[in-house]
Amino acid sequence: MLFEHKVNMEISGDRTALVLVDIQNDFLTDGGKYFVMIEELMKKNNVNANLETLLKAAKEHGYPVFMSPHYFFPHDHKGKTHLSPMEDLALHGDVVARASPLHTHDLPGSGADIPDRFKPYMEDENTTVVSRHVTYAPTSDLAYMLRRRKIETVVMAGPVANLCLEDHMRNLIRDGFETVMVRDAVAAAANEEGSGLDAAMINWRFMAGAVWTTEETVRRMAEAAKATA
Repeated sequence: MLFEHKVNMEISGDRTALVLVDIQNDFLTDGGKYFVMIEELMKKNNVNANLETLLKAAKEHGYPVFMSPHYFFPHDHKGKTHLSPMEDLALHGDVVARASPLHTHDLPGSGADIPDRFKPYMEDENTTVVSRHVTYAPTSDLAYMLRRRKIETVVMAGPVANLCLEDHMRNLIRDGFETVMVRDAVAAAANEEGSGLDAAMINWRFMAGAVWTTEETVRRMAEAAKATA
């Protein structure tokens, strides 16, 4: 039997946040070390434009924004256990690499930095950049910081749908948050088994509270903000 069940997902204007994962140059910009693996889907889904649309809506309607970055530091090369294939590739390919956790002089304009087009929306007091995630999951203060703002529902997007973004989704569901996944503000790599994006979409339809397009998401954000005002 085909699974077609859906829930009547709603968002509130005062208990919802936009959560973005891996909004960094290596994932989102031409020439990025990870971008080469997702370039086709990034352009097909118009991901950068859709991410900007989500950010504009969040700022216009007063939704807090949270971004979970992925960084690698020199000490990450000292691990003794085997990494998963993608983490091994990212670590040894210098994806989102930084020289030190104690300074940021090498960050501006690097692969680990936020793309310039998004900085006007994210360099303000209503945007929280949480501590880094090390593998795929939010090994960070994301859930804590969301709860400090009394957030109950998260609207989620980012370029690595089936890995970092999905693992963040799974962990936030486990921590009691409702999740909305934005299906055209994401991308993913593929391998000989198939498309990572297809894998994510299948899982999200089973697990997330809702899977919406950018257009539907911003419409609902506007409606919820108006109802709360």
